[in-house]
This record gives sequence, C-alpha cells and structure tokens, in this order.
Amino acid sequence: MQIDRAEALRYMGACGAPDAQTTALLDSVEAELLPALTPKCLFLETDFQRTGEAQLEISGLRFQSRDLCRCLQDAERLLLFAATLGPGADRLQRRYAAAGETAKAAAAQALGAAAIESYCDAVCAEYAAKLQGEGLFLTPRFSPGYGDLPLEAQRTFFQLFDISKRIGLTLTDACMMLPTKSVTAFLGVRRAPACEKSGCASCQKTECAYRKGEG
Repeated sequence: MQIDRAEALRYMGACGAPDAQTTALLDSVEAELLPALTPKCLFLETDFQRTGEAQLEISGLRFQSRDLCRCLQDAERLLLFAATLGPGADRLQRRYAAAGETAKAAAAQALGAAAIESYCDAVCAEYAAKLQGEGLFLTPRFSPGYGDLPLEAQRTFFQLFDISKRIGLTLTDACMMLPTKSVTAFLGVRRAPACEKSGCASCQKTECAYRKGEG
C-alpha cells in the first residue's frame, strides 16, 4: 500500500517540505505500520428512494441530508461502502503513546489516516473501472459527518448490512468507528460522469482542523 506523505504531513499540521528529522520519523513509523495493516472493504449495491427534497430511504431506513441528496443526483442505484485498515494501526499508536513516544504516536495517527484514504481511493477506483465497462460511473464518496449529514447517521448506516461481522467494524456510543482507521460512505451509480467534488470540497464544515485547502 502506498501512503500519501503529503496527506500524512497535512494531518500532522506540517506545512511545506518535511525536514530530515520529520522524514526519518515518518520512515521509521511507516516501516512498522505497513506490516500491521489488514485492509478489508465491502460494497453493497442497493436500491433507494428519494422521499423528499432532503431525504433518502434505503431498506425502510431514512437519511435526512440535502447535501447527500445533491451528491446522489441522477444516481440510478446506490452503493454502501465500508473499509478498514484493521486494528493493527490502533495498537501501534497505543504502544507508542504508552511508551511516551508522542512524536511516533502522532506520526502513526497521521500515516494511518492517510493510508485509509489511499486504500479507499484505490478500491473505489477499481470498482469504478468495472462499472465503466457497462457505461456507468460512480459519484464521489459521501460519509456520515460530511456536510449536513450528521455523524449520528452512522447508527442507521450500520443497520443496513452486517459490517461488524464481515469486516470487524464496530460503533461506539459516540458514533466513532473501531478500528479508528475505517470509513463508511455512500456512492451513487450514474449513467454520466459525476462531478469530482469529494471529501473536504463536498463538506460545508469550513472550521474543520483537517480541512484541505481548495486553492
């Protein structure tokens, strides 16, 4: 798996090219992180209904979000997506923290966050390539917590298919996923290419500390 170093540095709050010390830190942590990862993902294709201007219904469960409805505009079908890097990344980060190696713990957090994004991009691109053979296209991923879709929508998402049993993802009372380096998302299947606006560009939470620059 390739980890985007620029993304990892962004998660660490670093600007510009890393110095030699930071590069050595990332090299050391990445060498331990990569063998600890056990990435898994699931795609579930399903029908959905628009039951209002800002409401979707999937298998009798409702999601209230104008932004999600906009993302799925003209989609004929829906993909439910879940992915995880497994528990190894969390264990490594905890080990560093317990040993008082705070710089390594921060690097493990940042590299893990970049790694799950890279993994999701790769498996979604592979799925999209198969669809293009049928003249179909994927919309960008849209996750609970983006825009006006509240993080609490994770509870409803987890009811739609057995994520916990199939790839080991669980949900805390605060709607955080364990392992932490995990993603759930909606993707639409369309007959025309979708706009490429995704991630930070699709989210209206401009105050987020991890927001990418768009300029």
